[in-house]
This record gives sequence, structure tokens and C-alpha cells, in this order.
Amino acid sequence: MTSQDSGQDEAGPASSASEHRAGGSLGPLSILVLSSWCGLVAGLLEVGIILLRKRYADLNHFYGMSDQFVWLVPLGDLLIFVVVGLVLSLVVRCGMRGRRRATRVLATLALLPLLWAAFPRIFGAALLLLAMGVAAWLVPALERRAAGFARLVRLSFPVAAGLLLILAGSCWAAGKLNEWREASRPLPSATAPNVLLIVLDTVGAGHLSLFGYDRPTSRTIDELAGRGICFKRAQATSSWTLPSHASMFTGRWPHELSTGWATPLDAAPPTVAEYLGARGYATAGFAANLAYCATDSGLARGFTIYRDFIFPKLTVLYLTALGSRLVDGFQGVESVFTYATGNPVLRSPADLVWRLFGKGRKDAALVNREFLGWLSGRRQRDRPFFAFLNFYDAHTPYELPATGNRRFGTARSNDRETDVIRDWNEISKRRPSRREIARARDAYDNCVAHLDEQLGVLIDELKRRAVLERTWVIITADHGESFGEHPGVFGHGTTLYQTESHVPLVVIPPGGAAAPKVVTEPVSLRDLAATIVDVAGFAAGSPFPGVSLARFWAASSGAAVSDRPGPSPAFSELAPEIPIYANSPRSHLQAWPVATLIEGVWSYTRRDGDRLELLFNLGEDAGELRNLANDPALQPTLERMRKALGRLTGGPLTFDRFNP
Repeated sequence: MTSQDSGQDEAGPASSASEHRAGGSLGPLSILVLSSWCGLVAGLLEVGIILLRKRYADLNHFYGMSDQFVWLVPLGDLLIFVVVGLVLSLVVRCGMRGRRRATRVLATLALLPLLWAAFPRIFGAALLLLAMGVAAWLVPALERRAAGFARLVRLSFPVAAGLLLILAGSCWAAGKLNEWREASRPLPSATAPNVLLIVLDTVGAGHLSLFGYDRPTSRTIDELAGRGICFKRAQATSSWTLPSHASMFTGRWPHELSTGWATPLDAAPPTVAEYLGARGYATAGFAANLAYCATDSGLARGFTIYRDFIFPKLTVLYLTALGSRLVDGFQGVESVFTYATGNPVLRSPADLVWRLFGKGRKDAALVNREFLGWLSGRRQRDRPFFAFLNFYDAHTPYELPATGNRRFGTARSNDRETDVIRDWNEISKRRPSRREIARARDAYDNCVAHLDEQLGVLIDELKRRAVLERTWVIITADHGESFGEHPGVFGHGTTLYQTESHVPLVVIPPGGAAAPKVVTEPVSLRDLAATIVDVAGFAAGSPFPGVSLARFWAASSGAAVSDRPGPSPAFSELAPEIPIYANSPRSHLQAWPVATLIEGVWSYTRRDGDRLELLFNLGEDAGELRNLANDPALQPTLERMRKALGRLTGGPLTFDRFNP
């Protein structure tokens, strides 16, 4: 007799009879029903916990998932538990020894999503042990009340299923209500143009051939610039996604907005989509940046249609705490195994699991299809539209889609280069080698060129459909990318050097411009809100600060020029990612809120934490490598720039200014 058999005998007949009545008597169908009930109830409770945590406990106010999660999470948990129920039913049917433990397995799995959703920062294995312990106590307690528990399952199952249908139906009805409201608004003037705003996420001007880059990365943008107005010195208002986009949408500086690394755009400032939508425009947004451009970012406000998350294959299961933890855990095991053994034997299975269950990345081709599909499906073709497209292909990881062409660098011949690209965020935090930096830059340039190609595909299709004849097209970027041009500076959201704040801006009037222009004066993307409502014909009474850029082409295009005095300065701001690390040496500019002002050839940067000042002559030092702030001959220039920036910030730069 084994020790386990002996233990079962020592438990006595009373314990054995109790297990037989409550757990052992469950047949395959009962196991499947109970498992389905556990998944449905656990999913609904998981949604409730997420809502409560984000509302009252979590410092990070982004959900990081589709706004449809209120019904997708319960649905995902239900699907997972149906599979679990089928497996356990098979075990029970085959009479295996796990028969008596089926309810304990279900209880443990049902508790895990609740614990993982409530305590996302606690080590998953610790919560697994806790769930197992609670299940060991809970199951016997329920077994002693088997009849009452069975009645609870029987009565609550249809209620829970009905609640899931209500949540799904409410989300669907909310979308349909927005569409009905848009369709019921009076049409604008018959001459009102369409406006298409295209933001190339993470595409710096310094990596485009249009701006003198030595690689042909932007043939489409080069050609489009010949049809319209090219702004050679456009400046983003920040060097990372959310505040930069929010400024474009509201015409306000980052310190005037609620946007932060953990806080979305609130409902206080009006947005361009709200303003034009209220005046009869159809509004639609298509975002590929799911971290800081999804619905939970606040940027979707005012858009009747807003498409962000996608769910190819089985990726909807990643929304659930159970699914995401299992997928991430498998990825972690693969990474540890590869690091410890040097054998990537688990890489292919890990990649397969990620492709099937992990988050889906939207490439430019998919964004194009979403936008063109929306155009084709519009019932009111005569209603002008304001559409926003966010392309994400040039963001880390710098991986081309399967259909992309590798134009720069050597052909990838081993896994080491793949690792550099996939793990660049981690590699760039140490001292990467010149070869690693070159590989990353090659990969980035390939992504930029691919994105430019997809932009050309979109423009060609819009031309074929005769949409461009009535459409203002505005092409820009939210920020650029650093590759060690300054010591220790990589990525974005770390500094306000030109590598991160200088962005492309090309405006193409309907049908193209008769006399293309090149603007060399520094301009701010803050003025895009005023520009968009101006070219749409609604500049009068506009709530957006800033001055329309139409002043640069109004004489030839006939566009109305805003009567607001003075253009917006080329001003950028940045707060560190985590304020508690204000004195961290991770980045010599990121350790404290930073502001930069561009005037003529001069670039002035100030950080108030330690009174750091930088002054560069961009005409002679485009790479910003020689700080002239201590040059005695330039003290009058420094003082003038210092006062000008002080007027913009209204005082010292502090963290509080970025959380009004």
C-alpha cells in the first residue's frame, strides 16, 4: 500500500463519504456546468475588481485594454473555463484519480483571476499558493452544503449570463447611439472640406530623407511635400506620445493638461473632434499605439468611431488575468531558460503562444484597411469628415511585418540581431556597443521606410477614390527617437534634444497646391488644433489657443487666417516618467521637469531642479553637441531666452505643473 493510499484510509469513512457525495458524485456534465459557472462569475467579479482598483487604489489610471473589456473579460474567462471543464470532465469520465480533486482545481482557478486582478504587482506564484490554500478550505465547506450550493449555481447561472449579454449589448448600443447622433446633426456647408490628420508615431524628422537624412526613407513624404507646404522646423510639444497628441487635439501646452505617464487626458479641454463633430462633421479615429492612444488615453473623446485594440486568433484571452499571466509566465520561462542554457529551444513555442494569445500589434496596413473600410461603409457620403490615423510601425520593437522589405543593414543571419531588436528597450539602458546601436538604427530606418511605403499605398487609394480632391491632409509625428547621439540617451521621452522633439509636418491642400512652399520658421504642433478648425471653416469662435498655420499659405489658397495675434512659440516640455525618481542619474535631462524653447537658430533648455541650462546654435551645431550657456559673449542671448521661457512656464518647472 502506498503512503497516499494509507492517508486516504486514515481519513476515515466519514471523510470519504463526504467527498463521494459532494465531489465524487459529479459527473462529466456537472463538472462542465460548474466550470462554466466558475468562469462566468469569476470574469464578472474580475471586471468589478478592475473598475474598483482603477477608481480608488491604482496610481496608474490606464486600463491597458479595450474599452469593451467589461464583457470581453467575462467572455474570455468563460471560454478558458469551458476548456478546463472539458479536460476535467474527460478525467472524471476516464475514472482517473483526479476525480475527487476536480472541484479543488476549479476553485483554485476561479480564485486566481480575482487575486491577480486585485494585486497585479504581487508575484503570481505567491497568489497561486494563496488561491490553493483558500480553495483547500472553501471546497470542504461547500461540500458540507452541497444542496444549497447546487441551488445557488442553478439560480445564478442565467443571471450571470444575462448580465454578460447586457454588458455586451450596452457597449454595442452606445456605439450605435453615437452614430445616430452624428447622422442627425445638420450638414455643414457643401464646400466644407474633409480633414485627415496622420500621425507617424515615433518618426523623427532627422531620419527622413526629406530633411536631409542620407538614407532614402521617405520617398512618399518627399513627393507629398512637393504638392503642399513643408515645415522644416516643426517642434512637438513633448517627446512622448500622450502629451504631444493631446496638445495637437486641444491646442494646449502639456503643463495645462492632465496628461501624465499614469494619467489620461481628462474632459476639461475641448478637443478638435468634439468641436467639428458638434458642427456636423463625421469623426473617426484609428489608433495603433495601444499604450497611449487607445480609448483609455482620453484621446478618443469626440470621435464617433474610434478603433484601437484588435483581437486576432485567440488574443482576446489575453485580456483576462488568467490568460495574460499564463502567457507572460511562459514567455518568462523561455527567457530564463535561454539565458541560463544558451539554448533557444523554447523560443519557437513561446513565439507561437504569443502570436496565438498575446497582444496583437497593429501595423500600418491594418490601420489603412480600417480607415478605408470606414470610408466605404459611410451612409452619408456627403457629410465631411475629420479622421485621425495613428501609425505605430516605427515604435519599438523595430520589427518589420512579414510583408515588409528590409532596405538597410545587412541581411539578418542569426538570432543575435533578432535579440538586439526585440530586447532593445533593455539593451539601451546599459552601454550598448556601436554594433548594437547600428543594428537598432538599421531596424528603425527599415520600419520608417516601410511606414512611408504604406502611407503611399493609402494616398494612392484615396486618390483613386477621388477623396483627395476635397481633403486637407496633414502628416506629422508626435516625437522622434534617440540612438545615442548624446551619451546615454536612447529612445524617447527622455530628453528634449532635436532627435526627439523635431518632427515632420507636411500639409497638402485639397487637390494639391499650385505653388508648393517650404517654411523654415520654427513652428509648434500646438497650432494644429487652430489650423484644423481654420481650414474646415470654423475659426470664428474657436476655443483652441494658438494660431492657424494657414498664415503661411493663405495668400495662395484663400484659407481664412485666424485673427489671434502672434504665433505659438516652438516650446516643448517633459516630466520624468516616475516623479519619485527625480534625482535618478538614468538620464541627465530626465531627472527633473525640462522645458525647451526654439527661437531662430537658438535652442534653450532649462531644468530647474539643479539649475541646468543648455544653449545651442542650431545653425552651426544641428546635433546640439556644444553647450554655449557659459559663453560670456552670449549672456544677453541666454538672458533673453531665459525670460521668454519663464513667461511661457509661469515660473519654476515642478512636477505639480504637469498634474493640474
